[in-house]
Amino acid sequence: MRALAFWVDGRLEERFLEDIEGTPCADVIASTELVHHPDNILDLFPHNPTVLAFKAVSYMGAPLLGPQRKVIGNLAVLDRRPMPREHHALAIFQVFANRAAAELQRVQAEAAVRQSEQKYRRIIETTDQGFLLLDQNLRIVDANAAFCRMVGRPPGAILGRSPLEFAAHDFRRFLAASHDVPESKRPQDMEGTLLAASGRPVPVRIQGNRLRDDDGRDIGCMYFITDITAQKHSLQLAGEVQRNLLPKQSPRLEGLDLAGRTLSCDDIGGDYFDYLPARQCASPHVDIIVGDVSGHGVEAALLMATARAFLRTQVQADPCRPPAEVVTALNRQLAGDVSDSGRFMTLFYLRIALDRRRMEWVRAGHPFAHVFEPRSGAFRELGGRGVALGMDPDYAFTAESSPGPREGVLCIGTDGLWETRDKHQRPYGKKRFRDMIRRQAAFPAGAIIDRVYADVNAHAAGSVREDDITLVVVKFRPETEAILDFQI
Repeated sequence: MRALAFWVDGRLEERFLEDIEGTPCADVIASTELVHHPDNILDLFPHNPTVLAFKAVSYMGAPLLGPQRKVIGNLAVLDRRPMPREHHALAIFQVFANRAAAELQRVQAEAAVRQSEQKYRRIIETTDQGFLLLDQNLRIVDANAAFCRMVGRPPGAILGRSPLEFAAHDFRRFLAASHDVPESKRPQDMEGTLLAASGRPVPVRIQGNRLRDDDGRDIGCMYFITDITAQKHSLQLAGEVQRNLLPKQSPRLEGLDLAGRTLSCDDIGGDYFDYLPARQCASPHVDIIVGDVSGHGVEAALLMATARAFLRTQVQADPCRPPAEVVTALNRQLAGDVSDSGRFMTLFYLRIALDRRRMEWVRAGHPFAHVFEPRSGAFRELGGRGVALGMDPDYAFTAESSPGPREGVLCIGTDGLWETRDKHQRPYGKKRFRDMIRRQAAFPAGAIIDRVYADVNAHAAGSVREDDITLVVVKFRPETEAILDFQI
C-alpha cells in the first residue's frame, strides 16, 4: 500500500508505504466489499506493525472501484476506540469511498493524458516530419521544429499565421481554390511546394485530417509535412531520361503535320507516343503509336520503356511488318513481363500509307482515335476490337482500315485527358475536347495541342491531376504530291 493521503494524530503523514499482506486492507482488496471490524482488531491482526504502532481498536475499509469493478485503491479508517456498526455511518463511508474512487480515476486519467501528450510531443518534436496544428479559423496554433526548419523561420514567425503564407504561388492558388470544395472531396494527401524564408522552394508531401470535438463540431485540423526534395531530385533525373525516350521533334512529311506531347502527373509516368516512318517499303508509310501503362510512377515508366524498346527493335528489323503482327508480338512479350503484377498497357498503333492516304490501325484496349473533317463538320471514330496488352499472351490482334481524310484532324489521346477533373470532380469529357478540336482545326498540329492543353489546365485549376495526359495530333493537308526524306 502506498498512501496518497494518510491523516493521523492531527497531521498528514508522507511516504506511507506498507506491505498489504497481513493487514485488514488485504481483506478489502480480496473481497472488493466494505470490511468493518468494530472492536478487538489487535486480536485479529496481532502482527501488523501499523495496527500495533497506532494501538488500533477498530477498522473500516472500502474498496475504490474503477471500470468493470476493478479495484484501484482503498479508503480506510483506524480508530483507538470501538467503531459500532451503525447503518448511517456505513452508508456515509461508502459515499466517501465512491467519491474518492471517482477522484482517483480522474487523477489517473489526467496523468495518462499528460503522459500520452508528453510521449507524442517528444515524437512530434524529434521526427523529421513537419507538424502543423490549425484552429477552426485555419490559423497555425502549433508547429514543430521540423516545420520551422523547412520554412527557415522561428516559431514566433509561424504561429497565428495561415499555412497559405508559406506556400509557393501555384500551390497557394491550389490550396485557396480547395476551400470552395466540399470537405468530403478535399484532398487529404497531396504534394506541393513550400517557400523557405531564403526563397528556396521546398517540395513536400502533406497528409492531414480534420479535428472534431465529442459533439462532431469542427475544431481545426492537423497536418504532417514530409520534405521530399531528395526523392524529387531522383525522380526528376529519371523523368529527364524518360523524356529523352520520346520524340524530340515530329518527322516532316509532305501532306501531314504531326505533333505530340505527354504531361505526367508525377515526375515520371506511363504514357508513351512515338513516330516510326519507313520509306523502304513498297508503300511508304509512317507508324504513329500512343500507349498508356496502367497506373503511373516508376513501375509504369519502366514498363513503358520496355514496350518502346521492343517496338523500335521490331520495326527496325522489319519496317514493312504489318501492324497486327507487331502488336501481337509486343503483347506476348509484355504478358511475360507483367505476369502476376496486375499491370497492363493499352495501345493505339496507326499506320498511314503516304502514297495512298490509307489508314490501318490496331486498337489494344485503347480509347478510340477521333477524326474531324472540316468539310462536313463531323467527327468519326477509329475503333475496333482488341484487349489491353499483357492480359492474354495468346491473343491474336487484327487490324482495321479505312481511307484517310483528304483534309482534317486526327487525334489519338490517353484517357487521362478526358478524365481530368476540376475541383468539383467534373471530368473534362470528350464533348468539350471535340468542341476544342472543331474550333482549332485551322491551326497547325502543334498549336492545336497547345490550345487543348491550355483548356485542360484551365478546367483542372484547383484540383490534383491524377493521371498522365498524352495527345498526338495529325493534320491532313491536301498537298500530297511528294514525300520528304526521313528515317527512323
